[in-house]
Amino acid sequence: MSQDAPPDQTPPPNPFEVLGLQGTEDLPAIRKAFLRIAAQSHPDRLRTRPPEEKAQALEVFLAAKKAFETLSQPDKRREWSEKMAPAKLRPSIPVRPGSAPTPAFGVPVYVPSPRPPPDTAAQQLYKLGMLALEAQDYGKALGMFSRAARLLPTPRYQAMELVCRGHQYLSTRFFDRARESFEQALQLHPECREARASLELVDKQSGRYLKGR
Repeated sequence: MSQDAPPDQTPPPNPFEVLGLQGTEDLPAIRKAFLRIAAQSHPDRLRTRPPEEKAQALEVFLAAKKAFETLSQPDKRREWSEKMAPAKLRPSIPVRPGSAPTPAFGVPVYVPSPRPPPDTAAQQLYKLGMLALEAQDYGKALGMFSRAARLLPTPRYQAMELVCRGHQYLSTRFFDRARESFEQALQLHPECREARASLELVDKQSGRYLKGR
């Protein structure tokens, strides 16, 4: 009696996306991206953090470690890089929906490899963005939240993108623009604690600035 086929498993996440990369980087750049994430999420650096936060950071660290180990192998790095390349750069011929891909005139048919669901990649980018935000690396956090919002345009991700923009304005003392960004974030996601705390921060900093002038 034949056994039932095992259920389809979720495809592994793209290691380049896990490390916040574009897919064209060499090994030194990949190592640098991994070390940057490890510096923010390694368990030894988070001993005094709440258990929930440590568990989340550990998940990010382990995912980044696995991605780095995968991309350290030249053949795997080349394979994933090709998967991220634009489809128009790859040899392909049109395939009718529902038809089996077959070679034509000796030209291989390009069959797109399955990618992780957008929500999985977006969640990973969101976690990296939160770690960068905690480290006050607002430029990197903005990039992560922006990519997450493009993959999965939810109010939460879009609000965090605005929060990071607001902090960039705040760092250059553009208080009005910073306040506007934080208020827009709250309109998108009224439960965004980061936006609410940032509004209190901009009021304090603008008051101190005006008082010192």
